[in-house]
Amino acid sequence: MTDHDALVRAVCAGPDDDTPRLVFADYLDDHGDPDRAAFVRAQVELARTPPWEPFAVLCRHRRTDWLTGEPFKHTLPPLLAGAGVRWHPRPFHRGFGYRLEVRSAIDWEEFGLPLFDRAPVGELHLWAAVPPGDWARHLRAVHFTANPVEPLRAVCAAPATGLADIHFHRADHPGMEFLVADLHASPGGRAVRGLHFRTGYTRVSDLFNVLRPDLPHVPLNRLTLANMGLTPDLLDRCFYRISAVRLSELDLTENYGIGSDGVRVLTDRPHALATLSVLRLADCGVSSVGAMALARSEAVAGLRMLDLSRNPLTGGRAVMRLAGSPHLAGLRSLDLSRCKLGDAAVRHLTKATFWPNLVELDLRGNHINEVGAGHLMKAPVPPDLTALLLDPDPLGPRAAGRLRGHFGERVVFVAAS
Repeated sequence: MTDHDALVRAVCAGPDDDTPRLVFADYLDDHGDPDRAAFVRAQVELARTPPWEPFAVLCRHRRTDWLTGEPFKHTLPPLLAGAGVRWHPRPFHRGFGYRLEVRSAIDWEEFGLPLFDRAPVGELHLWAAVPPGDWARHLRAVHFTANPVEPLRAVCAAPATGLADIHFHRADHPGMEFLVADLHASPGGRAVRGLHFRTGYTRVSDLFNVLRPDLPHVPLNRLTLANMGLTPDLLDRCFYRISAVRLSELDLTENYGIGSDGVRVLTDRPHALATLSVLRLADCGVSSVGAMALARSEAVAGLRMLDLSRNPLTGGRAVMRLAGSPHLAGLRSLDLSRCKLGDAAVRHLTKATFWPNLVELDLRGNHINEVGAGHLMKAPVPPDLTALLLDPDPLGPRAAGRLRGHFGERVVFVAAS
C-alpha cells in the first residue's frame, strides 16, 4: 500500500476527524500538488465556519472552486458511466468525496459499497431503497428525492448511526407524519437534529404532531418547511404544538401564503425566534408590514443570517425600520435581492445598526442606480464585509468602477437568478 493510499484509508476510518485530512494536505504539498492541498484545508475550515462568517461567504461568492471542488473532480474514485450510483454534482465535503446519488439498489451493491473504503462517504441522495448495513454508521445526511417509503424503511432498519439531517424533497406522500414518527423511534433516527421538508405536503399541521417535545427524540435544531403551503393559521398551530423546541435554523422559503400575518404569528410567539441564528423567509409574500413586525421583535436579537429575498418590500419604509432596529444589530448576512427596493433603501442600509457588522449583503434584482451607488460610496466599509452583491447593468460601468474602487473585491457584480 502506498503512502497516498494509507492516508486515504486513515481518512475513511475516521471520517469525523480532521487530523488525517490535514496530514493528507501536508502530503499533497510535499508531493507537488499545492492547489489540492489548499482545497482540502479550505474545505476543512469551511465545515467549521458558520455560513454568515467571512470565510464561508468568501467561498460562496469569490472562491467558488473551494465550495464546488470543480477543478478536483478528477481525483474522485471513478464510477462506471451510466451506472445507478454516481457522484453528486457537488460531491466534496472537507476535501474528499462525500455525496453520492443512488438510483439503483443493484448497482449500489456493486459500485456504492466499495466506495466506503476509498472515500469518506457521508451523504446519500436516494431514489431507491438500499439494504441496511454497517456502512450506515458513516451517514450524516440522507436525501429522499422521490417516494420515501422504502428508502426510509432501510434507514430505520440500519444500526444506530450519527445521522444528523434528513431531507424530504417531495414531502407530499400520504402518511408522512407516520413515516417521521417511525424514523424518530428507530436507532438510526434518534440523533437526527435537522428535518427538511420541501414541496407539496398539504396537511403540514399533522406533521407537527410528531415533532412535539414530549416524544422520545433529540430536540430539533434545524427545520425546513419550504413550499409546503403554509398559511398564518397553519403556522400558528404548528408553533403552538412545538413550543418547547429550540431551533437554530428555520427555513420557510416559498410559502407565499405566510405573508405579513404569518410573520406576526412568529413574532407573537417569541419561542419560535428566540434561539434562531438563521431565518429564511424568501418568497413568502412578506410586505413592509411584516418586515416592520420583524424589526420590532426583541426575539430576533440572536439572528445572524436573514433572508427576505423575493418579497414585495416596496418603498424605503420597511428597510428604514429594519435598518433602525436595535434587535438586528448582530446581523452578519442579509439577503434583500429582488425586493423591489430603490436608492432610498440603500441609504437606510448604510446607516443601519447592523451595517458595521455586515459580512454579506445581497441587493441584486432591485431598482438601484447611480444614486444608490453614491450612497454606498459615502458609507464606511464594514471591516468584515466580504461580499456586496449587486447587478452590474442598472449601475453602468462608471458607477461600477467607482464602487470597485471603494469596496475593492468585496463587490461582486452578478445578475440575480
